[in-house]
Amino acid sequence: MATPQNRVSIAPPARTHARATAALLVAGAALVAISLVLPHPSGGDETALVLTALAMAFAGGVVWLAAGRIPAIGVHLILAGITAVTSLLIYESGIAAGQYGTIFVWATLITSLYFPRRLAAVHLAWLLLVYGVVLLLVESTAGYSPLTRWLFTLISLTVVMLLITSIVARRARADERARHFFDLSRDMLCTANMDGYFVELNDAWAHYLGYSLDELRTVPFVERVHPDDRERTEAEAAGLFEGGETLSFENRYRAKDGSWHWLRWSSQLSPDESLIYARATDVTELKEIEAEREELLDQVQKLARRDSLTGLPNRRALEEQLPQAMARARRSGEPLSVAIIDIDHFKRYNDTHGHLAGDEVLRVCAREWDGVLRGEDTLVRFGGEEFLVLLPDTDPEQAAEIVDRLRQQTPMEQTCSAGLALWDSAENVDDLLRRADEALYLAKASGRDQLAQAELAQS
Repeated sequence: MATPQNRVSIAPPARTHARATAALLVAGAALVAISLVLPHPSGGDETALVLTALAMAFAGGVVWLAAGRIPAIGVHLILAGITAVTSLLIYESGIAAGQYGTIFVWATLITSLYFPRRLAAVHLAWLLLVYGVVLLLVESTAGYSPLTRWLFTLISLTVVMLLITSIVARRARADERARHFFDLSRDMLCTANMDGYFVELNDAWAHYLGYSLDELRTVPFVERVHPDDRERTEAEAAGLFEGGETLSFENRYRAKDGSWHWLRWSSQLSPDESLIYARATDVTELKEIEAEREELLDQVQKLARRDSLTGLPNRRALEEQLPQAMARARRSGEPLSVAIIDIDHFKRYNDTHGHLAGDEVLRVCAREWDGVLRGEDTLVRFGGEEFLVLLPDTDPEQAAEIVDRLRQQTPMEQTCSAGLALWDSAENVDDLLRRADEALYLAKASGRDQLAQAELAQS
């Protein structure tokens, strides 16, 4: 079974070249076997041909198995040896015919495909040298002079070499340009195989996450995904392999320093369904900015519902909370009471002591009264020196006791008046507040420093 590294890494060039050379040896041996089975010119040393073919096949197997351990110079020496052995085959056949010259063509193709033009030319020069020697030693040159056959070989193989090296050079330049753009991209570009391993990555991965590209290839991608995002990521990948497409999928990926980076993905399956092509954008900073913005908005919303002087909920908050309390009371059938409290002679106090002193009275009253109330009750800065108390699940008698306790806790030698109203389960918010305000007016008109209760609304 292949290791993860073997599954995802592109084979080193020396290994690829060695395996191509091994295939050439085996193919050459097969060509000899075919030439001996089919009708062929007589007069050659067939025993020597058979032994040479077996040796080539055996050598091909050995080279294939040892391909990963053969250095680049070893590949060149083996290719040079194949050229020499092919010349030996031609000599043993007794005639410089074309069937074994096919191996020369294959050898030229391999050297032209895998090596720079100068190295390919060196191999071709060696081939022409040994072939020229064999043409001088072989019994027959099949109707052509040794020079003519050698010139034909020179021209044909040179054309093959020039054509293949030219194609390879153009392809290499195109690949280099593509790789240059690939690496220049600020986005994290990659391909991944069916086993979930990265195959190719650009340098942006190392820049953003801190890993080397080899480190990223050694483990399945999902192993570095945040545990909370792993199930979603696996489901997204499964959808890709079923022909889907990712347009804006987000997950968290662990960087080398242990931090988590938010990545936004777009990806699709390759046409042959063997690879996933993907682009990831590091949106960590954007996520942080969004989180800060959400936090600021939340703070702004809270501030918009809080009185800046006392810290109590303000009238805007009441506009949300009171309808909700009424809806709960309607569902449960429990009573709901509302009291409006006004600090007595507050304007006179402000005029005498100044607004800063008046603000302090409001702050202390808010703190003291809020401490008297139950956990389910809500004290609201209703406006100016007026406060509102929302008393859920409280009948008028209980509400009156709570408001009286609150009035007794009025600090700084101040007094207050209060108007109390019980919601009748039918009236709207404005009507309920109007009745509580009317009760407050009655308490103030009756001499202040007292509580007045509103009568139920007339149906």
